[in-house]
Amino acid sequence: MKSSVKKILAIVLTGIIVFALASCSVTEKVQEYFVEETTVTEPYTNKSEKPDNVSEIVAYFNSISADLKKSEPYNITMSRDFSAGDFESENKHLKAAFPTVANFIINNSDFLDKGLNGKEELENGTISNIVHVYPTEGSMDSSNVLLKHVKLATCSQTSDNYVITIDFKDDASPLEAGGLGEVFNVNDKDAILEELKGASDLLTIKDYDVEYNGGKIVCTVDRGTDRIVSATYSRAIKVTADVTGQGEFASIKNEKVTFNLYENENYTIDWVNPESTTVAEK
Repeated sequence: MKSSVKKILAIVLTGIIVFALASCSVTEKVQEYFVEETTVTEPYTNKSEKPDNVSEIVAYFNSISADLKKSEPYNITMSRDFSAGDFESENKHLKAAFPTVANFIINNSDFLDKGLNGKEELENGTISNIVHVYPTEGSMDSSNVLLKHVKLATCSQTSDNYVITIDFKDDASPLEAGGLGEVFNVNDKDAILEELKGASDLLTIKDYDVEYNGGKIVCTVDRGTDRIVSATYSRAIKVTADVTGQGEFASIKNEKVTFNLYENENYTIDWVNPESTTVAEK
């Protein structure tokens, strides 16, 4: 009898010990589970709330553009891409000659060549450097986007950045007050006409008018600092000009022509001198 009781007690004690050990293991696993599940990665902090509608996006873009013009980034890289097309004229000879004329103008005009292929790297950025290259060029005024010109504006969020895209309506009078000329860099009309004299072996352009079509800005912003890190300004400029041919095109007299100039201005802004940052030794 006593032996049976001892066996039963032994079984009970063994069960208690096993249960206690198992409970300890389960408790540890539960604790580990909750520790893992409740561990939160520190979120990337926005300096400004993400703009959610067209009005907010435009206001935010105007604000950060103005701040850039007053700031001193380490480096700005700017390049322009330039091409021409969609030539229309009632003179079939002039229309057929357009590719040759356009290439001649682009390749022989110092003014357009600077805009076409020019690439400037301005190290140790200063306010004067920003004024020189970033819209609007030569002024402390930044690109000023008006709601009346905006066709569509969006703002998406990546891991570190906001990406702002603004599409513009066509503007038949971009150089007037309040026009899209206050958003994009505008080339001086008299200076262009003077430079176009370089193409006088083929033609003479006495005067021209411009319209802006298909304008767009794509801007990437560090959302932790509200600093612009890159931007592309794109536009199609419809040109209407009075043309008189020279040399082999001498038969062309005061012809009215239209064509599009396609221009992209690309900006990359570096805010930190890479030589000032150090990498921890492994």
